Amino acid sequence: MKILVVGAGVIGTTYAWQLSAAGHDVTLFVRPDNRETIEREGIHIRCKDERQKQTTITKVTYQPKVIDELQPEAGYDLIIVSVRAQQLAAVLPTLAAGAGQADILFFGNNWWGDERIRQHLATDRYFFGFSRLVGGWRTGNQVDCIIFNTPGLETMLGEKYGQLTPRLQNLVEAFKQAHLKPVVRKEILGWLAVHYVEFLGAIGGILKAGSVKAFAADGAIVTQAILATREGFQVCQARGIDLRRAGSMNVRLINSLPLPLIRMLVQRQYQAPSIQQFFEENIEHGVEELRQQYADVIAEGQRLGMKMPALEGFKQYFES
Repeated sequence: MKILVVGAGVIGTTYAWQLSAAGHDVTLFVRPDNRETIEREGIHIRCKDERQKQTTITKVTYQPKVIDELQPEAGYDLIIVSVRAQQLAAVLPTLAAGAGQADILFFGNNWWGDERIRQHLATDRYFFGFSRLVGGWRTGNQVDCIIFNTPGLETMLGEKYGQLTPRLQNLVEAFKQAHLKPVVRKEILGWLAVHYVEFLGAIGGILKAGSVKAFAADGAIVTQAILATREGFQVCQARGIDLRRAGSMNVRLINSLPLPLIRMLVQRQYQAPSIQQFFEENIEHGVEELRQQYADVIAEGQRLGMKMPALEGFKQYFES
């Protein structure tokens, strides 16, 4: 499969690297000021691959093909768009002009569905996905990543209307070849919206407490975080999302279990060193996107006339 990956952050780079290793013809679309550096030096990847039961970090230099201009005649079968939610608006005109006949996978956080996408692209051109399989960050020309081997941490894929199309089947097979653990979600847009709010309460609690370790030790802040998470789910429901179909087991547990029991489970979970490292690093490297997610959910809840005292109580910590 001839694939273009738009967005050379940790997710885009890791998936490009893994798909290339599985034999696919993969190119990275990068900013002009990055192209020369990547062509000369490659991208330095430090990866802990838990699928391989690794206990040490593997260091590789990935030498991808790179372009900084999209040409419709390039003949890509698939374009994977892996950019932050706040960057998508800037990418859409480029895709509309230069994607050719390629199918387009929007592969990242998504609160607005295809509301903005369909202003630029025909609705049969694109589908959706999200990686829960890979975590990490990019600093300059180095990517630090973890490829998880935990149940539920997979690659989510789906069509807008839930059908199993040939292009979706082809992508599932390509991701299976690269051991990227694809899972098809019929309610992919609902799942993406729920995921958009799923960790905002915990992030707000961590920001308020000052660290993940301090958050896990403070029962009052954990309680506020749980209530804030429930409020976020209520915003999703008010938008017409069926949490039973679109949500994960984690969503159902947070909504149904008694608050003291959830608090105990959350405090235990966030005491794990790997969880603490994951959240600390993602807050440090993704704070702009987290601020945007918080602003989007608060604005939507206010538009719908909903009360969100716990979630709004974290406002100063997201903004500071």
